[in-house]
Amino acid sequence: MERLDPELLRTWARVAQAGNLKTVSQQLFISQPALSHQMRRLQDWFEEPLYQRTPHGIEPTMLGRRLQRIGEEIEMLMLEARGLRQHAQELILGNLKVFASHTSAEFVLPRLISAFHRDHPAVDVQLTTMNSREAWARHNDADLIFIENSLEVLKPPPQWQQEDLIETELVLLTRLDHPLAQRNRVSLQELQEETIVWREEGSGIREHALQALQREGIHPEIHYALNGLAAVREAVRCGLGVAFASAMASPDQRPGLAVIRLYPTIPHTLSVVYRRNGSSALQAFVRKTRELTMGDRVRSL
Repeated sequence: MERLDPELLRTWARVAQAGNLKTVSQQLFISQPALSHQMRRLQDWFEEPLYQRTPHGIEPTMLGRRLQRIGEEIEMLMLEARGLRQHAQELILGNLKVFASHTSAEFVLPRLISAFHRDHPAVDVQLTTMNSREAWARHNDADLIFIENSLEVLKPPPQWQQEDLIETELVLLTRLDHPLAQRNRVSLQELQEETIVWREEGSGIREHALQALQREGIHPEIHYALNGLAAVREAVRCGLGVAFASAMASPDQRPGLAVIRLYPTIPHTLSVVYRRNGSSALQAFVRKTRELTMGDRVRSL
C-alpha cells in the first residue's frame, strides 16, 4: 500500500476502542478475516506493530493508541462534514427577483413573502410591481412572475413553467351614491353609457374587461387610463366614473366604494410563471406559493 487510506484509520479507531475484531466486523458487516486483512495492511504500512493479541482480543501498542486518536479525529471531522451538508441543505440561501401584476402584488404577495421569510430568512426577495404585459415582456430579468391571464393563451418558452393559482372574477366599482351602487348585479350592456376609469395598457384587468365588452358588441372609448389599482380606486371615489377590479379584495380594502357583480361573468385568473430549473430558493418559493394559494383556488364574492 503506497498511500495511507483514511478509512483504515477510522476502522482502526473502532477496533482499538472495542479491543475485539469480531465485534467490529459485525458492526461493519464484513467478515472477521477481511477485517484482519485490513489491519495487517495498516500495520505493514507503518512497519511497526499496532496491537498485541490477548486471551480477550487485542491490546493496542503505544503507537496504536496514538493512531487511534488520529482515527477518532478523522471520524469526528467526517461527522462534522455530514452535519454541515445537512445544515446547508436545510438553510436555503440566495436572491429572488419577483415581478408581479398590481393585483397579485396587493392581494397575494405580501402574505406569501412574509410566510416565505419566516421559513427561509436567508433568502432576499426583491419584488417589482408592473402590469402583466410588461412583466412578461421582461421575464428574462426575473425568477418568478405573477400575472393575470388574459383570454389570449400565454405560451411560456420550454424552460419556463406556468401554474394557475387563483380563479376569480372581475367586479364593478362605483361610488356609494352612484345609481348602480344598490344593485347586486349589473349587465355589461348597462355599462355602454357609463364613463369607465381604465387601468393602463398592458393591465390584465383591462384586457379581460375589454375582451368581455367586445364580445357583447360594446367598443368603449377610453378617456381615462390610470396606472395602478390605487389610482383607479381613488378616481372612482372622486366621481370620475366606474371601474373594473378583481373580486379578490375584501370590502374593508375598498372603503367608500360599492362592489357589484357583473353578468356575463368575466373570469379572472392569477398565475405564476417560473424557471423550471431554478435554484433551491426558487423551488422553495414555488412550494410556498402552492401551499398558501391552495385554499384560494376559487375566489369570488
